[in-house]
Amino acid sequence: MINCTVCGYDKNPDGSEFCDACGAELQSTVATPTNNSTVDPPIPTSTPLDEMFVTETSVPEPISSTFHNPLPTGTTARLIAKQPNAPIAEFSLENNALIGIFDSDMGPVDIDLEDFAGNETVSRHHAEIYQDAGIWKIKDLGSTNGVFIKPMGQTRFSARITTPESLNSGDEVAIAKIRFVFQSP
Repeated sequence: MINCTVCGYDKNPDGSEFCDACGAELQSTVATPTNNSTVDPPIPTSTPLDEMFVTETSVPEPISSTFHNPLPTGTTARLIAKQPNAPIAEFSLENNALIGIFDSDMGPVDIDLEDFAGNETVSRHHAEIYQDAGIWKIKDLGSTNGVFIKPMGQTRFSARITTPESLNSGDEVAIAKIRFVFQSP
C-alpha cells in the first residue's frame, strides 16, 4: 500500500499514480541505498498544490485530427487538453460552457470529461467557463475536488478558486485532476 503525502490516506494500492481519497499524485517509493552514500531528506508530510501536477514549460500544439468535438468556425477561445492521448484534444468556447460529467438526472454538459483519465474526480456540474464584458472567466460550481489556475509564466497553481476568476491566454486550468491550457485570441 502507498501512503498519500497530501492527505495521509494509507490504503492506495501499490502501483497507483493518484490517491484514491484526495486525487493527489502519489510519490513513488525509493529503495534505501545499501552503501554509505548520502540519502535524500524524507518527503514532507504535506505537498504544495503545484507539486501535485506535472509542470511543463511549453504549450502543446493543437492536434489537427478528427475528434468528437470538432472546432466550429468563429471560435473565440479554446481549452486544449494537456493529457497525452486525450480522448478530445480541445474544446471550443464561444459562449458559456458547463464543464462536468453527463448525468441522466442532471442533463448534458457542454464539456463532458467522462472519457478522460482522472474523471472520477470530476463532479457532474463541476465548473462554468464564460465571458463577462469580453473577459473569459471560470467559476467552480461547488465541486468536490475544485478548480485551480496556474497563470502563464508561473510555476505553481493557485489555491482552489472560490470566486469567479479571470483567464488569460496561456493559463493552465485544472478541473480536479484533468488539466487544460486556455487559449484565446
